[in-house]
Amino acid sequence: MRTKLIVLGLLVAGAVAASGQSQRQPATVDDLLNEIRGLRADLRQTTRANTQVQLLTVRLQLQEQRLAVLSNQRNEISARLAAETQLRSEAERQLQALEDTKTRNESVGIPRAELERMELETKGRFAQHRDVEQQLRAQDAQLASEIATDQNRWLEFNSRLDELERSLK
Repeated sequence: MRTKLIVLGLLVAGAVAASGQSQRQPATVDDLLNEIRGLRADLRQTTRANTQVQLLTVRLQLQEQRLAVLSNQRNEISARLAAETQLRSEAERQLQALEDTKTRNESVGIPRAELERMELETKGRFAQHRDVEQQLRAQDAQLASEIATDQNRWLEFNSRLDELERSLK
């Protein structure tokens, strides 16, 4: 009986070994070649994705730098604009005061010719400050437009990076 059990055990072990070998056959050259081709394709795709990520990252950094420069320029223009607006307002008040004095014929100890000369000078200053103020407003509007455009570019580059990140997961 013992012999029968041993023989039966050997038969079962042999059947299991034979079925394992029949399920897994040695790889052929074609199988290996296909695996290598797949690995090469994966490597190309990874290299392409890495290159795109690096390129977009550099572009994103350049956009950030450009936005910083434009913002600084706009801050400078805003400060100059505030100063010019104040100077124009002061010249306008002086001009109004001179015109009021001249209209009321109150020379207050100043000859009429001198009042008219002062009025001409003040009108010149007023016009100069008004013109500079208009130029600064135009520059400010141009910078605001450039900043908006560059912010949109930054958002585009950032979203493309997000897409690449999602595709690599």
